[in-house]
Amino acid sequence: MNKRLVVILAEVFGLRESEIHPDLKKADVGVWDSLKQMDLVMTLEREYAIALEIPDILRMVSVKGILEVLTEKGVSLAD
Repeated sequence: MNKRLVVILAEVFGLRESEIHPDLKKADVGVWDSLKQMDLVMTLEREYAIALEIPDILRMVSVKGILEVLTEKGVSLAD
């Protein structure tokens, strides 16, 4: 998985990098609430110079969903 994204997710959600994997879902992370979701959105927009729309944000309820949205936005996730 992309190291930069792992670092971002770990920082936003207060997790260890080793806990970040594609199958991780919002329900698995106790602190992943609406405020953390917006923190995630703002961080991703700033880090990758993209604009996320409401439908994108609604799909980002898992690491897999985040990866899909970023890929569709043209973000290169190759390490």
